[in-house]
Amino acid sequence: MLAFFDESGHPHPNDAATRPTCVVVCINEKETHFISGRLHALKRDILQKEDLEFKAWRLLNRGTFRRIPEKRELVEAFFDLLRNLPVVIFAITMVRPQPSMFPLMSNYLPNQFRYLLQRCDLLAQETNDTVTMLFDGDCRFGGLSLKFNSFLYRSEEGQSMRTIADAPFFVDSRVTAGIQIADMAASIVRIYEENGLAFRVPTGDTFLSAIKRYYTVLKEKTKDLKTMQGEERPGFYLMPERAHYSGAISKELSSESIISDTGEQKPESQA
Repeated sequence: MLAFFDESGHPHPNDAATRPTCVVVCINEKETHFISGRLHALKRDILQKEDLEFKAWRLLNRGTFRRIPEKRELVEAFFDLLRNLPVVIFAITMVRPQPSMFPLMSNYLPNQFRYLLQRCDLLAQETNDTVTMLFDGDCRFGGLSLKFNSFLYRSEEGQSMRTIADAPFFVDSRVTAGIQIADMAASIVRIYEENGLAFRVPTGDTFLSAIKRYYTVLKEKTKDLKTMQGEERPGFYLMPERAHYSGAISKELSSESIISDTGEQKPESQA
């Protein structure tokens, strides 16, 4: 199984995103050629630009929806297609950390990636598969390789994830369909959460109305999971702010599995 990771916004006090979101798109390796071909055909048929990259900052904005009807048509076709593609999507939305709590747990694998790995691991167990992690190689995820390695081999939780391959790959998003899907999905979830679209869509706002429709498609592609101990792992999860800092726990707790009141595990020591 290939797991394509991407984020929209970044969990930092100075980042404009109030609900930064990290997404993983899980695809059976045998399906990647089919999915890439469908996206390729979509770009060719609508824009006659087969080398166009699905990038949320370029496509999911009010200007595109108002002034560039052919790109809006492409976005609509993208989510219509996604509804029928063989993918599973997990999303972790975060609360933006506060300046007073900085620095974050810089030496640990951030919890949003831990939570996504938990879901990938459970999904792969269902088919006795191995998870290969892939990230956009544009340097936004600098330093993650060492943090993944530390988590997988120096924490009890990581060592228990036998389905996860030992190191992530960093790929060119321009030619990687899974990353492009993850990029679009992460932005949809972030915009949905930041605008409170679960409660209300502003009357007459065609852009946010479309965002809510696209979010519904994404929710159809997720899967709620449970551990063998019966702990729930919802496909879409809002991570509490404190989880940004909870990795820096004392060594006395390094062998314990601490459950927060949100139902998610705090990280064990990766020191």
